Amino acid sequence: MINKVKNLIAISVVVIFTFSCTERIDINLDQQKYARLVVEGEFSSDTMTHKVVLTRTEDYFSNTIPGRVSNAQISISSIDEEYELSETPENSGVYLTDSLVAGTIGKEYTLRILLDEEIGGASEYTAQSKINPISELDSIALEFHQDWGKEGFWEVKCYVLDPPTEDYYMFHIYRNGVLINDTIEQVFVVDDLLYNGNYTNGIGVGFLDQSKENQKLIPGDKVSLRVARITKEYTNFLWQLQEEISFQTPLFSGPPANVEGNISNGAFGAFGAYSTSYASKIVIPPTE
Repeated sequence: MINKVKNLIAISVVVIFTFSCTERIDINLDQQKYARLVVEGEFSSDTMTHKVVLTRTEDYFSNTIPGRVSNAQISISSIDEEYELSETPENSGVYLTDSLVAGTIGKEYTLRILLDEEIGGASEYTAQSKINPISELDSIALEFHQDWGKEGFWEVKCYVLDPPTEDYYMFHIYRNGVLINDTIEQVFVVDDLLYNGNYTNGIGVGFLDQSKENQKLIPGDKVSLRVARITKEYTNFLWQLQEEISFQTPLFSGPPANVEGNISNGAFGAFGAYSTSYASKIVIPPTE
């Protein structure tokens, strides 16, 4: 009994001592000095309105949404063409090309950004990315798996002859013209290591969970697959970004690190240029 009392007294002393030594430490972060520009930009062979979004980092302990960067001058150019982007709507930090702009396969494009005031000690930023040629999709197929999940899954299968080169691909799936996998963690990004130089013959490139309203398909729906041939550099950026935002088990995961992009002067984010190919399929009722 005496030993138990002594142990309780010892524990109480340690607890009191520990809390009495606790001191508030204010970390002084110089937001102006350590702030960085964040760039989100893509340019493709599709004829469309292309977009670049500019934001800036916030303090680590800040609870505010990162602010958009306005009043910048932005252009996307190759050796013989140049497209100016305009901020739309005003003060949004979103910069758009004309709707009739399309990149040319085989050309390297440069993104140029000029800010009206410095962020992190720089006001000029650039990035380069090349549009490589892509093999046209032969077709896609839809296969229903009743025993997958609560209400089954539709699998989107891709048929195409992959060239005998080192290639990287990004896949987007549309239902009746509306993008389904519209967040970065849902986008399928892959290399061609498993089928390099061969016919894919129906490899799965997307899975639609029928228990989720935005992925549910009904007979008559039109499913479209957009495949983009992206650069190795942009692929590595997307893979790192997906890993960074995915669930991590602290015991086995490495320490967080900044995702490596291709924007100059220490900015975060990336600019990716790529070619695209499309194929579509109409949903029919699954067979029992």
